[in-house]
Amino acid sequence: MSSHNMSRPGKKPDLVTVRPLRSESDPSLLSRNTGSLGPSNKEPALITSKWTIGWQTPTLMIASYALALAIAIAHLLLFRYLDGREADGPNRAAPQAYIATASNILANAFGFALRASLAVAFCQYLWLLFRAQTMKVSTIELLYSIRTNPLQLFRGAVLRSTPTLCAIAAIMWLSQIASSFPPGAITITTAQRVDFSTVSVPSFNASYMGNGSGSEANANSLIALTISESGDGFVLSHSNSEKPSNLINRLARQVLVAGETFPLPSPCGINCSYITQFEAPYFECNKSTKANIHNVQDTLNIYSGLWFSPPAPQSRFGGPRYNGTYTQANFNSTTLTPVSFNNNTGNGTNLVNVQEENTICAPGRAKYTVHNIYQNNIHTRNITREPIDRLVNLAITTHDGVVVVPNFTLNKNRTYGTTPANWSTSALDFYRDNNMMAILSAMMSWLHGDFRASLAQVQKDDTLDVEYKMAWHEAVFTEYNGVLTSDGAQNKTVVDSTRFNSIFTEFQDNNAPSFNITADMLNDYVLNTTTSIMSAYGRWNITANATTFTTLNVYSFSEPLNLIIPYFLTLLVSVPFVVMGCLALMKNGVSATDGGFMQLITTNTGSAILDKAAAGGCLGGDESAPQELKDLKIRFGEFIGRDEPGRVKRSGFGVDSELTSLTKGADYGISRWI
Repeated sequence: MSSHNMSRPGKKPDLVTVRPLRSESDPSLLSRNTGSLGPSNKEPALITSKWTIGWQTPTLMIASYALALAIAIAHLLLFRYLDGREADGPNRAAPQAYIATASNILANAFGFALRASLAVAFCQYLWLLFRAQTMKVSTIELLYSIRTNPLQLFRGAVLRSTPTLCAIAAIMWLSQIASSFPPGAITITTAQRVDFSTVSVPSFNASYMGNGSGSEANANSLIALTISESGDGFVLSHSNSEKPSNLINRLARQVLVAGETFPLPSPCGINCSYITQFEAPYFECNKSTKANIHNVQDTLNIYSGLWFSPPAPQSRFGGPRYNGTYTQANFNSTTLTPVSFNNNTGNGTNLVNVQEENTICAPGRAKYTVHNIYQNNIHTRNITREPIDRLVNLAITTHDGVVVVPNFTLNKNRTYGTTPANWSTSALDFYRDNNMMAILSAMMSWLHGDFRASLAQVQKDDTLDVEYKMAWHEAVFTEYNGVLTSDGAQNKTVVDSTRFNSIFTEFQDNNAPSFNITADMLNDYVLNTTTSIMSAYGRWNITANATTFTTLNVYSFSEPLNLIIPYFLTLLVSVPFVVMGCLALMKNGVSATDGGFMQLITTNTGSAILDKAAAGGCLGGDESAPQELKDLKIRFGEFIGRDEPGRVKRSGFGVDSELTSLTKGADYGISRWI
């Protein structure tokens, strides 16, 4: 198509620019020609918004809250399950690193879920406010930023416009702090696992004789049983040459000097306990006291011990034979203790008042209950003792002192029998108490004897006068060959090296020997000797129920409030705001998208005033926004006088003069053609 200029007389023709025609397919022409050319098959006549809340928004809000609640309960149940369970070893519930990681994941997941629910509620309530009241654009901007910048919560404009949204945002921020506490609710601590088992432990049985034959009875007796000449029983051997008799004597001496029993290794581990019961020797003692006066220069037996155990059926002083039920054996001890000096004699002789204590102990037997406790392999004992009876008379007068036991020998010759013998009750009692007496004899033989000492003198350098003090002095001499010899202990007694000597564990210059014999101390030594024999001989082992304590690292739900308060208090405080979000969603009738670009462009068209104010900051950014826009008060509603054909209304953000309230259920959108 061309264009021609018509020339007028006297005028120069105008220049005409010739441009190519646009194609009919040009989008600008297509859009312009729609109305004139009729409706297109590709476009609807009306495009309107839907009044529906959908399922995604309410589901996200409620499901996120429910997920946070489920995570809190799961975290609580996990810690309740782990509480008291092993943290290390083959039976551990789970590795500590895994539990720590899982705990942190649960805490973070709780925070994410709860904040997601509150974020949806926040958005729904915010859009309810957009419809209900006008707010400055700058205030709306602050409301959008309070969830990313906690400092905006302290702005007065924000607090005045909507304290509810500020509360929701504060909970979202504080939930991040609250979720850091629950992992610390469980700790690792030590605990003891208690196990029960049956173990073999040392014991003592004075009646034990194997199968009851002569051979077994002699083998298990602590003193040799010599076959009688008639072969119908046995008599006690005086030389004991058939047995390692020195074993029990050495053992008893070692216990006396050491002051304690032999070490008893634990049969059940380093931390355990078990209880044993057995019968063992026992002393029943009586003590008497009297006062004596001696010259201060005298050398005295400050200790005297006499162990008397008649080996033959005769009285101590050669009188009539004793035929009683109980043994006549006893232990007699005498100790001297200086009390005071006495110079009022009239002849100038210095005297000392001495207290003399006499202790007489008769042998018997008692039932011991010993609670053995091992803590870190250190052995302690709790002991209870129940006296039973005195030992029977071992110096029998009948049958020439022979203990008659049919079948003790093989065909009544000089050979021990190998089949069970016919033991009478009295023969069994004799066998039992004879073993008891063997222990007592071995121990008391080392306490038999005397210890000599004199009064100690006070050392003075400036005078030749002798002054004495209330303490004993043991004389020690140096032989020509340099050997030191004590004049104290007599008759091979070791009493000065035992706990009966008050300075047993003291080694100072001013220590002086002093002896105290008590029934409790004697019986402690008797028990220590017996338990040492139990350990050394190892022939009377029994089974006992042992309780084993194993120290373990276990999980401890030691701080339950660190989990319960942050989780459930946060959930409880959030409930009203989630409910408010749900109500706001129902009242709005349309779900609001949090931060969606689609929602941004669809709700900000239609207001010429807003378009003009916003045009100055079209590049975006807070720095580019004009003050006119920031101070502009807007809300979301229905534009007045903007009805489209087909009764379609327009909605969007605008100033209050442009808007009226939305009509729920009405059609809002645009009419393409009608």
